[in-house]
Amino acid sequence: MKLLNTQVGRIALASLVCLGGLSAVHGGEFEKAYAAALENDAKFQAAKAALASGQQALPLARSSVLPSVNATISETSVQGTQDYDVAGGASKSNNLDYRAPTQSISLRAPLLNLEGRARVRQANAQVGNAEATFLTRKAELVDRLAVAYLQRMLAEDAFLSLHAQVHATVAQRNLMRRRFEQGEGTRTEVAEARANLSLTMAQWADSKDQMTNARELLNSLTGLNQPFLVRLGDEFTPPPLVPATLQEWQEKAVAANPDVQARRYLVDAADALVARSNAGHMPRLDLVASVSNSRNESVSSLNQTVNQSAIGLQLNIPIYSGGAVKAAVTQAIAEKSKAEAEWLNEKRSLEVEVSRLFQVIQTGKSKLLAYEDVLDASRTALEGTLKGQASGLRTNADVLEAVRKVFQAQRDLAQARYDHIFQRLRLFNKAGVPADSVVSYIDELLSPQRDTP
Repeated sequence: MKLLNTQVGRIALASLVCLGGLSAVHGGEFEKAYAAALENDAKFQAAKAALASGQQALPLARSSVLPSVNATISETSVQGTQDYDVAGGASKSNNLDYRAPTQSISLRAPLLNLEGRARVRQANAQVGNAEATFLTRKAELVDRLAVAYLQRMLAEDAFLSLHAQVHATVAQRNLMRRRFEQGEGTRTEVAEARANLSLTMAQWADSKDQMTNARELLNSLTGLNQPFLVRLGDEFTPPPLVPATLQEWQEKAVAANPDVQARRYLVDAADALVARSNAGHMPRLDLVASVSNSRNESVSSLNQTVNQSAIGLQLNIPIYSGGAVKAAVTQAIAEKSKAEAEWLNEKRSLEVEVSRLFQVIQTGKSKLLAYEDVLDASRTALEGTLKGQASGLRTNADVLEAVRKVFQAQRDLAQARYDHIFQRLRLFNKAGVPADSVVSYIDELLSPQRDTP
């Protein structure tokens, strides 16, 4: 049975070595993908444009409480006749043909404009909402990038695993053929090995398609045609969460989550809208001033130049507007109540989601250990099954099933590891950790050596 013992080594090593050829992700690769996505992703570019647009609400609002200055220059050409009576009842007529140039400059400065002040408050809140929404879009980009990146890593892991499984299954099939040729095996064993190989080949082909799709998804985000991603290290040990308690994570999330902040700014904007609507009942006082220069203003002032300066106060007192102001106030109060309810709902939903993610991460550590035990046990079981086959206690079908379990355990462990990393990313995003810090943290998790707490 020397041939069998050699084959045992090949099959056992296949599950250990085939994926170990690529040891661990090089540090900084996820950060590079993120930097590329910031420049390439169309959704994020749209978010930047939306932020730039939203930030203009404040200068637009400030214009309502700042002075406005207007200059006017005109020149009128006058042609016609002038008829007038003279002594003795006679009349005379003169032809008119002259130009009347005018230049003026006027100033209006609000002294009391409660509507304008409320509008500035509202614009400040709107800008805050735009900036918080942009942070949300940035976190969403990190989320989408992580999904694509980790899916690609998982797909490539599965491809390598199934490729190694194909080689192991081919070796087992060849072994069954030689045993049959030497009179030690049966046709049934050869057929089982061939059928198992065909199934594994089909799974490998499917994994190749999934890997191609995962690469295209990542490339569409980053615009990079990255080569094969180096896989996660075999000795992956997730660090403990900091802070360590659920309450601290929830408090951190409520204080820093951009979605909650955006809702808070909407409440502030709605409150300012109430004040702005109430200002419809209030008077408005403006300082008005003007300077003008005109020549030939009328027929009676031909060849005369007039210079005028004026300054004064203008008071506008609203008396009745058909109930529009009252309706606007009622509407604004209702909108504020709606905004407050949505803000409260956002905070409660966030606390629930943070709790879920925290628990998933805590239990995920135990799951990872369990999957590692499953992999170790499946390898040990494979060795025992091969020895049992050599002594005639196990069949070829038992060996093929043991081989399948080893590689399936490898893929299950990889899936659990990538899921765990992604759940940590989601928790950090929900807690309002800045996107750049989240990316650095994930890069450290994917790197072979980590000092992250």
